[in-house]
Amino acid sequence: MIDGAPRRAGSPTDRAVSITVNYVIVLGITAVLVSGLLVGAGGYVQDQRTSVVREELTVVAEQLAAGISDADRLARADAQSRSVRVGVTLPARVAGESYRITVTNRSTPGSEPMRHELRLQSSSSDVSVTLTVSTLVGFDEGSVDGGWVVVELDGGSTLVLTDGDPSGSLSLVRPTPGVTHA
Repeated sequence: MIDGAPRRAGSPTDRAVSITVNYVIVLGITAVLVSGLLVGAGGYVQDQRTSVVREELTVVAEQLAAGISDADRLARADAQSRSVRVGVTLPARVAGESYRITVTNRSTPGSEPMRHELRLQSSSSDVSVTLTVSTLVGFDEGSVDGGWVVVELDGGSTLVLTDGDPSGSLSLVRPTPGVTHA
């Protein structure tokens, strides 16, 4: 009651409170919905990013396997000089992440071709891809960072994966330090 008069429903004071309460409720519901969308979309975006990294690492692994196959074939064809270098141009990053390439030898039964496991591991998202390659020439275990790499004979009869230099020339023989090639 105001000044002894009974209060009527729908008075200006009631409507002002009603509008304010409705506004706060709408803001609260909107905040909850937007938060839910952001959380849901964040998970979706992360899943898509992981998928992209995995797909790109798979493509890179296949490119590297092709380079290893080329080096294996050249090493067998060039039995006299036993010096082979094959450069493989790989991206330094996949989906904005650097990655590491690891070569591991797997057991080979009898006179079967030697099997080697290529494992490419991204640095940030911990996504990895594994591919098995077979060679008739041995392959040393080791690891290098992603990017331009070289598959070469180590001077004997074993292939080695090393960090490459895209500005250097590729040939069947290792370049002599300090000598420029035209």
